[in-house]
Amino acid sequence: MLDQAMFAHQFDPPRQDSLSGVFRRYKLAVSHSVSVEEHVAGIGIPSWSEGRTAASQDAAVVKTMMAQGASLIGQLQMDPLGVSITGFNPFYAELRNPHFRQYRVGGVNAGIAVAVAKKLADLGMGNDAFGGVRIPAAHCGLFGYRPTPNLIDTQGIISVAETFDNVGVCSAALGPLSQFQELVAKPSSAVTNIQGVVIAEAVFALFYSDEAMAQVYQHLERLSLPQESTLAMNKLVLSRLENAQVSIASQEFLLMYGTWLQQAKLDLPTSTQQYLDRLQAVDYKAHYQAKKTRKQLRDTVCAMWPSDKVLLLPSTPGAILPRDADASDSDAFNLSQRRLMALAEVCGLPQLTIPLFEHQNTPYGVTLLAHPYKDKLLMEVARRWLD
Repeated sequence: MLDQAMFAHQFDPPRQDSLSGVFRRYKLAVSHSVSVEEHVAGIGIPSWSEGRTAASQDAAVVKTMMAQGASLIGQLQMDPLGVSITGFNPFYAELRNPHFRQYRVGGVNAGIAVAVAKKLADLGMGNDAFGGVRIPAAHCGLFGYRPTPNLIDTQGIISVAETFDNVGVCSAALGPLSQFQELVAKPSSAVTNIQGVVIAEAVFALFYSDEAMAQVYQHLERLSLPQESTLAMNKLVLSRLENAQVSIASQEFLLMYGTWLQQAKLDLPTSTQQYLDRLQAVDYKAHYQAKKTRKQLRDTVCAMWPSDKVLLLPSTPGAILPRDADASDSDAFNLSQRRLMALAEVCGLPQLTIPLFEHQNTPYGVTLLAHPYKDKLLMEVARRWLD
């Protein structure tokens, strides 16, 4: 029953448009915000979808996948407005983390992560604005990939904030994501020479216990590439980037949804309302200034490690939260999680989250970041590490 409850629309049997192609053995789950022909897309709030017309065609990226033989299982539940990151949507049935039952699923696109973790799908796809795919992937022990912006056509993906909209995908294994990157998220610079990994030591120290960090280094022993640490990437940098993201996203989000929200007068989850309040508190001057300094921020960040190396950070700010976490713990965790995700989004970097180990019955992972258009570098480093 719960399997069915997480669907906004389910294809039974799965829809398959082509019997040939590189994705013919893969089942695909898409978020409700991804357009599917003859069905109404949504933003996690039923009243928003009411009265809207069904899509006349699939989203561009869905068309590509279907032409290559993918089987579509349906559109799945997402957090309200596409900005919450808890995986809890009061307008639909509560989703449970398949592998870590007492812990949160993480949002925005919780439904696709649950479907992939339960092996109902091989690939989950959604709008990865605000960590929409990477966060639930990390919470459910999956791989999550956000390409360099503009490598994938976002036509047919309902926008959250135009500047940060991007297709993200998750999978239980690296192989499907690597194929997706190679065949869909292209072109990307070829891998000619990998010089190593740069570890954001100051960021790990913020969130990982000594015991958890020891396991990270133990796993890094399997990666036969030069490794070094940097203190340049730290809490202050992450905080500055996340604040810039809020300032930039505010006007874009409110331009699309502000009037409707005023009329709808919704009773939103506390975490969603708190983030919405932050967006609404930004004035146009702050928005304009953040957009103006964005390139400067990206140049500063990219100068922290060379383009032939990848940067290594934690995927989550330590152990993920239990479903019944109190408000103060939740607020602190959510802010730290947003900061970890904002880095790639503000700077336009490709990112790959990797599930690494379990510690005290919770999943721990790391995230790899590369310079723009170095997506293949991420996949190659991950392949060498995990093979």
